[in-house]
Amino acid sequence: MLLMTSKYPNKANVAYATLLSTNPEALVGGVKIGSQFYKVRINHPITKDEPLVRPMLGCDNIGDAYAKGVQIAWPSMFVCSKLAFLTLHQCIYVP
Repeated sequence: MLLMTSKYPNKANVAYATLLSTNPEALVGGVKIGSQFYKVRINHPITKDEPLVRPMLGCDNIGDAYAKGVQIAWPSMFVCSKLAFLTLHQCIYVP
């Protein structure tokens, strides 16, 4: 799956990731992710300095999360999982 920036205008792709959970009760850094987030692990960062929406101790951006192999919470509305095709800066959804 592809993570997109949560910063306006929300068009930049920031990382490829593996979905670990969509369960709102799942924990990341000891905190429940809630219904608006997915629990993911970064497989390949595109923009290493992209800030995490929920920073953790010693882990402030995508690059940190990848280097440390930690699980992060990412807003579900900025996750592209059904792709028709992918360009460098855009995720195209399959209906």
